[in-house]
Amino acid sequence: MRNNILGGLVIFMVVLTCLLMLDDISNTQKQPSVEDTAQVEQIENKADLAIVETED
Repeated sequence: MRNNILGGLVIFMVVLTCLLMLDDISNTQKQPSVEDTAQVEQIENKADLAIVETED
């Protein structure tokens, strides 16, 4: 009985994964890609301090 439940769960996960992949492939809408960038500056005598600035 356990083998049937485990096998069914594996098949379910494989089918779910395939359906999600097909949905991603068939979705042809171009989504804008956003690049996150960070700049790190080193200040004199402060080697352990990093300032991160992000643009939203």
